[in-house]
Amino acid sequence: MKGNAVNTAIKAVLALSILAVTACQPPPHNRGTSGYRMDPTSDAPSELGVMAPRSADLVNATDRMARDIAQRLDITNRNSPPRIFVGQIENKTSAPHADYQVFLARLRSQLNSSGAREGLEFVRESAYIEQQRTREYGGKDFDSSAIAYRSRADYVLTCEIYDLPRGGTNYYLLNYQLVQLRDAATGPDIGAGAIVWENSYEVKFN
Repeated sequence: MKGNAVNTAIKAVLALSILAVTACQPPPHNRGTSGYRMDPTSDAPSELGVMAPRSADLVNATDRMARDIAQRLDITNRNSPPRIFVGQIENKTSAPHADYQVFLARLRSQLNSSGAREGLEFVRESAYIEQQRTREYGGKDFDSSAIAYRSRADYVLTCEIYDLPRGGTNYYLLNYQLVQLRDAATGPDIGAGAIVWENSYEVKFN
């Protein structure tokens, strides 16, 4: 019995020693399952044969759209920058449950970090603001409550995504739009529902 107790004690000490050594080790580098980091514009070997927009398309599409909208002087306005919120991707592809929202998130980020920032103003969507105001003030301060909040946005930035799968290939069209929501107090005032800017990115996989 004493021998069993000694063995158990030794095993416990060894286990604690292993845990202590493991705890002192730095966390592994985030290198992905392939063992190394990749350029976002490069495809991984595992993506070979995948007929869907990938990271290179994300970078190319949003860079191109950011350059185009930043050069549209009829939209960017340093004296009265159009107030824009980012809407939801309109997925009209043959894979309706695929999430492409990153294509709008990166475009907003590119525009905010570019020289166009002074001619465009982005605001968060009203549902987010209402949720955060309720969470922070709990209805105790009416002027800061969700009920009292009124969105300042005059435009929504959106994107329609279509595809055309045929004979082992797939074609994708990403159609970006800046749409006026109401009589605008900022930026160009064309009329509610008007598309004040539009551009497309297309790619085909074989």
